[in-house]
Amino acid sequence: MNESESRRPCLRCLLSEIDEEAYRKNILRVTELMKASEKASDQVKERRLAACRVCDYLESGTCRACGCYVELRAALKGGRCPYKKWN
Repeated sequence: MNESESRRPCLRCLLSEIDEEAYRKNILRVTELMKASEKASDQVKERRLAACRVCDYLESGTCRACGCYVELRAALKGGRCPYKKWN
């Protein structure tokens, strides 16, 4: 077992301390575990993420306006942008 496998995930890390590959895998894992009834369609999710990509509040995968992980919020059927840039 290497060092990264033996370390517990940090629940109080700064973004500069997070393993970027592990972060990406966790986001994908959470979206894959969502029930189909909770998920937005791929087309809706991609439209939402396109709006986030050009938004000034996007920083390191999070929204500085509300603190969410934008990829998770965009994947939720009931997800909403706090600034109404998408719904």
